[in-house]
Amino acid sequence: MTTTSKGLAGRTSRLLKAARDESGSLAVLVLTLFLILLVSSLAVVDISDNFLAKRQLIEIGEVAITRAAHQISLSRYYSGNIVMDNSIADGAQFRIPLDCTEASSAFLEEVAASNLRGSAIQVESWDCSNDQVTATISAKIPILIKLPFGIGSDQTQITSTIAATSIIGGARG
Repeated sequence: MTTTSKGLAGRTSRLLKAARDESGSLAVLVLTLFLILLVSSLAVVDISDNFLAKRQLIEIGEVAITRAAHQISLSRYYSGNIVMDNSIADGAQFRIPLDCTEASSAFLEEVAASNLRGSAIQVESWDCSNDQVTATISAKIPILIKLPFGIGSDQTQITSTIAATSIIGGARG
């Protein structure tokens, strides 16, 4: 046997002996599991905070869209120019006619007066047709837990779409 093969055999047997040795420390395993648990906990907290922020944005939007849906077009209402809603299963209903210009200004005014966690709310889209109002609003909120070393962003974009319509009961005869 040559010297190099003896050296290689010796190294291999030392590696196998070290691999079979069960006297290692559990500290590395415990530390790794702790870090995995910590990162998972932070992720759950962040997801929960984003869900709560989305819920708050929906509530702000519902207040604003309800105010917009109460802007009645009196001229269309008294002239009888009312849109019929056939989507209801138990019969046709008539919608209250909306003044889209007034509805838009009421919605924008309500949104401008509100904020989400100190951040302004932007109106991404607005639609008023067939006496139904639909809007998409969004806000950038600061994240709850900032990760070290610049990991992740400082803000989260939350977006919500809301809609409303008013219906008058009864059939036109």
